Amino acid sequence: MPGYYIHLAACGGNSLENRSFVIGVEAPDMLKKYVKLYGEQAGAKYDTIKTVEMPNYSELETFILQKSSTHFGVSSNPDVLAYWETLNKKQKSEAFYKGYAWHLLTDMYIYRRLSKEYGEKSLDKNELHNDWNKINALVRDEYHISLTPEVLELGVVKFVEGIPVIVDWATIKSSIDYLRTFNPLGNMKCIMEEIINNK
Repeated sequence: MPGYYIHLAACGGNSLENRSFVIGVEAPDMLKKYVKLYGEQAGAKYDTIKTVEMPNYSELETFILQKSSTHFGVSSNPDVLAYWETLNKKQKSEAFYKGYAWHLLTDMYIYRRLSKEYGEKSLDKNELHNDWNKINALVRDEYHISLTPEVLELGVVKFVEGIPVIVDWATIKSSIDYLRTFNPLGNMKCIMEEIINNK
């Protein structure tokens, strides 16, 4: 699955300078991990990284506790528009929620491109996981992205040197480069429509 490095590398404009946006980008994966690691104390852990512009944990619980996961469906096919429609007008203008949308858009776009290559192949899960660790190393070296302290603390990002066997690096790179042409702090509704309609 596209990991933290890919999601951060795919951010265009000066969006990575906005801390609330960055945490929003990390949130779909990180909040799920917080619940798994900290249980009822997940909210207290979230409070340690929360900026004043970000929502309280209680506002996010509907995302976290929903049956279809923090990705509004499976991460390989998130329902970005369904997520967006859960937000009120004020939330749609806030950097955190735009970051959350950006994460879902990145997953959707990259998985859609990769599915054209995978087709109906039976994939070896261990080999695929190993490939994502190789992709991490390639993204790190190509885009010079640094992980945030909260992601480093989770200890979930691994690196393996080498050429991916299943995941096509050229597809990942071209997807990141395309996504970087957008400023995700801009008009998110228009950006979503353009990316969703880019087959």
